[in-house]
Amino acid sequence: MPEIKYWHTLKIREIESILETDVKAGLHPKQAGNRLIHFGPNELEEKKKPSPLQIFLSQFKDFLVYVLIVAIIVSGLVLRELVDALAISAILILNAILGFVQEFRAEKAMEALKRLTAPTAKVIRLGQEVEISAEEVVPGDLTILETGDHVPADARIIECIAFATDESALTGESQPVNKHTEPISNRLLPLGDRKNMVYMGTAVARGKAKAVVVATGKSTEMGQIAGMLQIAEEKTPLQKELKRVGKRIAVLCLLVCFIVFLSGILRGFSWALMFLAAVSLAVAAIPEGLPAVVTVTLALGVQNMAKKNAIVRRLHAVETLGSATAICTDKTGTLTKNQMTVKLIYFEDKMWELTDEGRLKIHGKEAAPSEDLMLLFKIAALCNDARIRDGKPIGDPTDGALLIAAEKVGLGKDALEKRAPCLNEIPFDSERKRMTTVHKLVDGLWSMVYGKKTDEPVYVALVKGAPEVILARCSSIHRGGSIKSLSEEERKRLLHKNGGMARRGYRVLAMAYREFSEPPEIEPEALERDLTFVGLVGMTDPPRSEVYEAIKTCHKANVQAVMITGDHKLTAETVAREISLLDRKQIITGTELKEMSERELTSRIEEIAVYARVDPRDKIKIIKAFKNRGHIVGMTGDGVNDAPAVKMADIGIAMGIAGTDVTKEASDITLADDNFATIVTAIREGRLIFDNIKKFILFLLSCNVSEVLTMFLAMIAGFPLPLLPVQILWINFVTDGLPALALGVDPPAPDLMDRPPRRIGEGILAKEKQLQILWQGLILTLGALFAFMAGLFWLKVPLRGAQSMVFTALVLAQILHTLNFRCERHSVFTFHSLANKSLLAAIWGSIILHLGVLYIPPLQSIFHTTFLGAREWGIILTASLVPLIIIDAIRNIARK
Repeated sequence: MPEIKYWHTLKIREIESILETDVKAGLHPKQAGNRLIHFGPNELEEKKKPSPLQIFLSQFKDFLVYVLIVAIIVSGLVLRELVDALAISAILILNAILGFVQEFRAEKAMEALKRLTAPTAKVIRLGQEVEISAEEVVPGDLTILETGDHVPADARIIECIAFATDESALTGESQPVNKHTEPISNRLLPLGDRKNMVYMGTAVARGKAKAVVVATGKSTEMGQIAGMLQIAEEKTPLQKELKRVGKRIAVLCLLVCFIVFLSGILRGFSWALMFLAAVSLAVAAIPEGLPAVVTVTLALGVQNMAKKNAIVRRLHAVETLGSATAICTDKTGTLTKNQMTVKLIYFEDKMWELTDEGRLKIHGKEAAPSEDLMLLFKIAALCNDARIRDGKPIGDPTDGALLIAAEKVGLGKDALEKRAPCLNEIPFDSERKRMTTVHKLVDGLWSMVYGKKTDEPVYVALVKGAPEVILARCSSIHRGGSIKSLSEEERKRLLHKNGGMARRGYRVLAMAYREFSEPPEIEPEALERDLTFVGLVGMTDPPRSEVYEAIKTCHKANVQAVMITGDHKLTAETVAREISLLDRKQIITGTELKEMSERELTSRIEEIAVYARVDPRDKIKIIKAFKNRGHIVGMTGDGVNDAPAVKMADIGIAMGIAGTDVTKEASDITLADDNFATIVTAIREGRLIFDNIKKFILFLLSCNVSEVLTMFLAMIAGFPLPLLPVQILWINFVTDGLPALALGVDPPAPDLMDRPPRRIGEGILAKEKQLQILWQGLILTLGALFAFMAGLFWLKVPLRGAQSMVFTALVLAQILHTLNFRCERHSVFTFHSLANKSLLAAIWGSIILHLGVLYIPPLQSIFHTTFLGAREWGIILTASLVPLIIIDAIRNIARK
């Protein structure tokens, strides 16, 4: 059988011929069995998964990790520093476990996608209706679909009665889509407009239908989405940067260590001593604490975000979101409430507004509803198939919106039905575009309108539907407590008013009724004529209240917010204008997008704020265009249709409440409250985390540079060895530990969300930052060498005492150096610089630890230190405080 892409354009007999099936009797069981062998099971294809062991081992494939493994061997076997070796090993294993858990969970995306498919399906085989496993459905099968069923495969509808499907998970369309059987000539229609087709993974909202299966498994639209999910995950900017940083550090420090080793040999020091010194220096120079501090900082950031309803699946994703320059967001359920809501009522030449609290207003002023206006709400509640359960509407979203509106003004459906029980119903039909219910008015109520009583019951037909259809069947209008003839001029005026509401993005329904003195015949043409028009109801899916401020913050933070939706252009434009998303930018449709080349879209991508009526492939195209312009893109989504773009984006954000499992598993971050404002919180947290990571990386490197330069310059100048291997390791431990971790949880700067994201391509080690590391490291080094020379040549202390002085001076200078990174925009000597209580505690804790090394006898022998008196401490304090003052002064000058 040929592969056909445009089944919606074919006539039923053409489909019957191509698929070699019978649209009445279905397939023969033997024929179905052969096709199952040929086409394979009706299930989504998965790529071969790596084993858990492979996933775990892959976490060690990193250059810095290789260097750290060498450091572990050297520390443990050569230097006999088992504690240091164990600490580095623990860091590596912790990182590997975290990476393994995150990657293993990501593999669930395909499993979640499979769970959306129907477990069973009803098909006709050889004229008999049978229920089979959904995996056994094959092309040519005749499937039966009823309300509540999941569609097992892509199929062409051949029969239907009042049939509609919920395609929100696939197309983003917020309303059930009414279906029909007629062929559609336009081949390029998006999925949402192919009204004679149903698709795997969608659900039947109402009605019944028979459909011929045209695609199964990976050939379905859902299957093609599954194929899009087979995208290799890219490394985040932070991961790439840390990899570059690790390589640079490793190469540079190994080169310097070799020079130090060679210089010592040429100066006459022993091979063993210089080998130990060079290796110790290498271990100290490579910031093995970096992965741990990054992990802890990200983990704490993740905890903070979880408290604010942003659940992170990948630690590094936090930083990526913080550097995002564009956020592509779905409309339904993300920017809007995903709940149709009655907002406007046009009644007796007045436009009423219904608030969320149930108050009615005219021109912004609250007004009490008349009994006549209440008639409109009675029709809305009674001509309705929805129900309220636990405060939420169950059933068709439109009916649910009308029912909620009636309840807001105090009209409960159950109470109304006791006084006006429903006798019969003509359901809504996409061709008729209207719905009618017939009620018997009891309790001696002659009219729902006038309140007049009679002993005889009265019957009433309540009708709602498309305004143009209802008005064509009305001969009178309800006005001023009475029924008046409907003139042609007034009919045109009402139609004009309907058009105005529709152009504002509202879905408009007309309400009408007809009274009978005896039970009427249930024949549409006879029943639904000579109606009395009551009014128009305008409903919409309103924006979430938090979205307005969130969009403002995105604009202020220079993050481009873009709406991508499956809804119609007019609906999307209305919402975008209301939340100030357009901002003089353009709105285009999926059809227009398909006609644009990738190059053209890339050139215009920053001019477009709204994409309407798009399908999954369009979203991929948009993400690619943003990336081509160098953007770091975030993509929010809830439906299955969002999953490929969510996975392809630099940062994928799923909705936790309305989101499908597929999108959640494909994403990096899940919003537990489906609140767009939570994204702003996540961006803020991401920026804070990157700022803090940058702080402690620059701190660690400048400190490590000072250690390397202290050894290097002393050797070049012909001085004795200033630091012993065990002392170098201690400096590395005491300064790279608590102080660095405290910088990782530094509070945010006041202007964090007032500045643009970091520049694309701007690394942690930009040229100016490399220069900063060097000059700050050099100043710390000069302070340490001053202490060393003052001890040797001025105080004339023994070499062990001078080494203890330079050892202590370097420790104190590095610990105090953290304050320079705590406040990049303030002087060290301000209250703001001391606001991080964790950092102050870390400083004092590290100082106390070092004092133990100096004054506890067993530790003195291990670290080759000696007692230091007041003179020595005077030199040490000068050598550690003066660099702090100099660096602060240079920073103050640079800020000006």
